[in-house]
Amino acid sequence: MKDKSETRKARDANPPLMSKFVAFSVTLFFVILVAGIVAFMLSMQQIIGENKNAEMSKMLEVERIKLETSVTNEIVLVIKMADSPLIQQYFSDPGDARLEKMAFEEINAYRYSFSANSVFWVNDIDRLFYFDDNEPFVLNPDAPENYWYYMTLYETESYNFNINYNPDLKLTNLWINAPVFDEDGNPSGIMGTGIEITDYLDMVYSDYEGRADFYYFNAAGEITAAVDPVLVAEKKNIDDELGVSVAEPALSIKPGETWNIDAPSGKITVGTVPLLEWYSVAVMYNSPEDYNNPLTVLFVVMLAVIVFIIIIFNVFIAGLLKPLRKSMVEAESANRAKSAFLASMSHEIRTPINAIIGMTEIGRIADDVERKDYAIGKIKEASEHLLGVINDILDFSKIEANKLELSPAEFDFEKMIENVVSIINFRVTEKRQQLSVITDANVPKFLVGDDQRLAQVIINLLSNAVKFTPEYGEIRFNAVFIGESGEECGLRFEVSDSGIGISPEQQKKLFGAFEQAESGISRKFGGTGLGLVISKRIVELMGGEIWVESELGEGARFVFTVKARRGNAERIDKSKDGKARVLEKNEFIGKRLLLVEDIEINREIVMALLADTGLKIDCAENGRAALKAMKANPGKYDLVLMDMEMPEMDGLEATRRIRGLTESGVNASGVPIIAMTANVFKEDINNCFEAGMNDHLGKPIDMGELSVKLRKYLED
Repeated sequence: MKDKSETRKARDANPPLMSKFVAFSVTLFFVILVAGIVAFMLSMQQIIGENKNAEMSKMLEVERIKLETSVTNEIVLVIKMADSPLIQQYFSDPGDARLEKMAFEEINAYRYSFSANSVFWVNDIDRLFYFDDNEPFVLNPDAPENYWYYMTLYETESYNFNINYNPDLKLTNLWINAPVFDEDGNPSGIMGTGIEITDYLDMVYSDYEGRADFYYFNAAGEITAAVDPVLVAEKKNIDDELGVSVAEPALSIKPGETWNIDAPSGKITVGTVPLLEWYSVAVMYNSPEDYNNPLTVLFVVMLAVIVFIIIIFNVFIAGLLKPLRKSMVEAESANRAKSAFLASMSHEIRTPINAIIGMTEIGRIADDVERKDYAIGKIKEASEHLLGVINDILDFSKIEANKLELSPAEFDFEKMIENVVSIINFRVTEKRQQLSVITDANVPKFLVGDDQRLAQVIINLLSNAVKFTPEYGEIRFNAVFIGESGEECGLRFEVSDSGIGISPEQQKKLFGAFEQAESGISRKFGGTGLGLVISKRIVELMGGEIWVESELGEGARFVFTVKARRGNAERIDKSKDGKARVLEKNEFIGKRLLLVEDIEINREIVMALLADTGLKIDCAENGRAALKAMKANPGKYDLVLMDMEMPEMDGLEATRRIRGLTESGVNASGVPIIAMTANVFKEDINNCFEAGMNDHLGKPIDMGELSVKLRKYLED
């Protein structure tokens, strides 16, 4: 039997060879598949890219020839008109009626030689603009739309072009402008004609529709022709339209050459139109149709064979892969949750830290006391907010580890509500809101439960109500007694507001970790998104439930129930009232304290807080130094404040050894030892008591709690 058992264990620990082979085969096929796809895609992209570049270069050359051919004759005629001696004489003396008549006759003769039977002219003396048979008018060369006037007169030797689009007639006109010079070589006017190239452009776009987009642009990068005439009318830049830089590199392209660009969206080819001093662009976008060729068919057949083989193998190994898939999904989900947590917490932690650092610097450089006090107040507010965030994180970590527990005790219900209201009231006052609190008279005055956790839930709901309710809004809090069964009382709490409200879709996410009503909520109102999930868990531990009733824009009403036992006033811990009493001057004169803390600034804080109490303080930087001090004179100290995490010897080990000094003839068992530590989980507190400590004080130090502890152990 022993041999069979060991064989079975060995077989379970080492998968059969066939299983290993199947796994290896599937992996190999996937590697081949991926490698094949990558090789095919790279090869096809190379082939497709070269074919597109060649095709677009040919397109640009063909269209260049067509366009230049259509305007070459017009350019020759415009230059002839500008060089006519009669026209030059007339432009020099437009007031000569005889010259005007002869010049007009010659211009009219030229007019009908142009393809559009159209001509215009303007001299630089009277600046009357003549256009065909239309009534002449005085041209304003300083108007933005007449930018071509000075450019033609003073920057052009032979001819130039400008283009415009008429949205009413849906026509694109190419204007050819030639300067007219007098006998001294000075510019005296402009002759020109217009070519309506709408039909040509429409033909270009229709020829290549679905295959490529065409654009023309000038040396300044302004689009001069495009399928969308708005681009021409608004003089859009070609770089902005394509999303890549082509205007500047195009200037270095020689006539007859093209320049190819690989863009994320596809292939771009840039060419020249020297006659017009333009540049042309063809864009072919990436498309699945690029792969419509025999090579793709062959690859698909090969892929089908590989997929078929993989499917066959998957039938055999599906059972093995199922647990692996489940693990991967869980890991991915965990990673997403971790990322969400880190992103949310990073923002919530950095915000108050930024305030603390900034206000510290403001306080440091401030000259007046009032400004320093203001900075210190803001630092305190930011520190308390940061502590609240950390407490939320710790509570949530307890929920995740299923370690969030209640600490039931007798408490005064009315005082608990009063404390909650006093905490939240300043926020209500800041926003000038109205808070009404109604408590059912049937609610027992004294209850047994975790009053701190109950208050935490109420404060969280009231804080949310204040946060999401605008100024001058209303907030209502009701506490209702809903009955008693055996020893347990049922209580229902309601928090309603006149705030922004919550839609049904948003309500589904409210009680999930890191969730808020919508993503913009965190940016606008702040918050960790942990408050409601913590509240939900606390309420469940108290035997109740929590829900929300709301409509978007109509405010919200949060309701939760809990169970608690009736209490007895005689069993309430009266020491809690001591928290409100501040330490008095020389209150502990004649007493000596041993402060065991490895961080210098923490020692400095405690000593400063207790400086006026008359308490004498000795310091030890670690547990070993504290043990040495107690060995030397165990009766010297009336109290020990002990940190837990320290180098050389921690606080727990130091406490154990101090309590064990009685075995060496030194009696230190009666010296009270209070843990003063940032370890505040319940198990940490239990560890302190198990090591022999008398009490626990959490960091950051609360002066009220510190005063209670000191009075408890130092007062005679």
